Amino acid sequence: MDSTWNEIHRLVQQADQLDADGRLTIFEFLAQIFSLIPLRDRFPTQAEIEEHGSLAKAAKKYKAPTEKGWNRWCREKRPFDRTDFSTDRAGVACGPASGVLVLDVDNPHLFDAWMQEHHPDESLPVTLKVKTGGHGERFHYYFQYPSGGEQYFCRSVKGIFDIRGISGQVLCPGSLHPETRKPYIFAERAPIAPAPLWLLEMSKKSEGGKKDDDEQSHLDSISEKQVLEIAPVDSFLSNLNLSDDTKQKILTTFPQGQRSEPSWSVLLGLLNASVDEQSIRTIYQTYPIGEKARENPKWFDREIQRVKQIIAQNPIGVNMQLGFSSGANPSSSDSEYGIVNAFEVLTAQTSFEFLIDNFWPKDEPLLITGYGGAGKSVLTLQIAMDLVFPPANGFLNKFKVLHGGHRVLFVQSENSLVGMRRRLELIRGAYAIPEDVIQQKLFFLGRRNDIRASGDIDSKQFQDVIKKHHSLIGFDIIIVDPLISFHNKDENSNDEMRRLLDNFSEFCESIKVSPLIIHHHGKFKQERGVGGGRGASAIGDWSPNTWELEYKEKDKKFKFIHKKARNFMLNDDLVLELKSLRFTANLQQSSGKNDTTYYVIKALQNLNGVAQTQTVLKNEVVNVYKAENPAGSITAVTAVKYITDAVNKNAVKAIPGTRGSISYQL
Repeated sequence: MDSTWNEIHRLVQQADQLDADGRLTIFEFLAQIFSLIPLRDRFPTQAEIEEHGSLAKAAKKYKAPTEKGWNRWCREKRPFDRTDFSTDRAGVACGPASGVLVLDVDNPHLFDAWMQEHHPDESLPVTLKVKTGGHGERFHYYFQYPSGGEQYFCRSVKGIFDIRGISGQVLCPGSLHPETRKPYIFAERAPIAPAPLWLLEMSKKSEGGKKDDDEQSHLDSISEKQVLEIAPVDSFLSNLNLSDDTKQKILTTFPQGQRSEPSWSVLLGLLNASVDEQSIRTIYQTYPIGEKARENPKWFDREIQRVKQIIAQNPIGVNMQLGFSSGANPSSSDSEYGIVNAFEVLTAQTSFEFLIDNFWPKDEPLLITGYGGAGKSVLTLQIAMDLVFPPANGFLNKFKVLHGGHRVLFVQSENSLVGMRRRLELIRGAYAIPEDVIQQKLFFLGRRNDIRASGDIDSKQFQDVIKKHHSLIGFDIIIVDPLISFHNKDENSNDEMRRLLDNFSEFCESIKVSPLIIHHHGKFKQERGVGGGRGASAIGDWSPNTWELEYKEKDKKFKFIHKKARNFMLNDDLVLELKSLRFTANLQQSSGKNDTTYYVIKALQNLNGVAQTQTVLKNEVVNVYKAENPAGSITAVTAVKYITDAVNKNAVKAIPGTRGSISYQL
């Protein structure tokens, strides 16, 4: 194969955004190292979920091998044939054929406690570590299967960990979890280390092929014992003088790439509360917040010193930062305010992220405006569906959806149950979003026989209704459609509208959701506010990100105009096409063939949104140009210029890799 470890690593980390061929490429590469076995493909149906009583139970059989006698491949390496394998997942047959024993840790806290009791002087060696796609913080640690003829089998400490040896298998990196649809990704890419002695001793085959009853009974009872031992630690944590938000962050698992900011906030809170350093280190060794610190102790030591220095220099500013980061309710109390100098702002442990790349920043409101009948509600439904089930080519075939797995709540007043059902049926005809995703990730606030809501987003009573359902379903996106239906203020009053929208922003921040608001233009041009629909200019001023959707009856064309972006570059106007109630960007008409960016974007779309090297993208740009201009052609050098221009215009992303390599994404 032509792939390298670095290329496969990148594919594995985004396996849920790849097409079937992309995941098979991962499996084919890893089959050179491990003995891979075919597993069942697809995901549980709604009928199966109902039959088994839960999605989790229905999903179990989708991890099962498809071949009878599959465990022969634990001892004998299975030849890889793409046609045998599911495009959703594959299994690593553990044992001598793959050369690995895999430690499957179900509960890191209980595992740490188990290790402290049974092997207090040992820690797991650094080795290949895979984060599973299941719920919570679960990992597979790959260790070398010893040569020499000794046999090592599967063992389990119920509820804490499993050892997978001969007759055991784990899902291969790049596989999609059948319950969550999230990929198994590399948490740490390191050489596979020799297995710890205790793990080998536990998994050895004893006389009769299994552990004796007394020993197995002891192992199975450990999980219950450890739960009792963990409780005092949590009790200690609850008695610390910390905000509830800080305590919650300590107990929360954050994904890679998003761990530094909450870790910094927790560290700031602990030191500011005068928690001694030894206790802090214990917390970071015990709870999910310390995952990055455990992986990189030197980094954590530097973080502690930085926080100490900041607290010594400006304790008032620290108090203010902690108040803001915990989502404290705003008030006029002077005690909540302080001073933060510009250097602290510049070096703050925060990151700017997008929900949809170069379209909608995370945690920022998005405002979509337009005249009645322009298609705003249809477009908004598409945004929601693409957030919960990202398409391979991105939103509108242009904007990459960076994070799947969102949950969306619609608070809307215009579309009835019958009308919305019809819309969803038409959309699913062209975009096959699975039933379980619709069931578990798209929600409408309404009554039993209708999905239209009424209320005032500025009233505590209505906010409490939203907050109650947030606690039940955990949505992180809220869509209000249209704004006029959910307030009783004077839309022409700058003061009233700004106060309404600021209060709603603060409410959304308090429950940690990103709001999208639909707002109409008036009937006439003069009723169209500056960049923010009809009414007060404060609406447009309030919104950090605004798009306007127009429909040109004469041309039968939709136009999508980026009116405002507070923290990133404005996009060019887009011409949209509507088919089966899904919009796509007509990039050729939007930018024109005279804009060389068009050819680069089209090339990336042909490559499913990602080019692993400049050579791959360059060759595809040459092909696209030839296809669009049969009478002409461009050289490879010209194609590189097109790519450079597209990067400079922020139309595509250039991502530096190792040894000077560059990959490209929409």
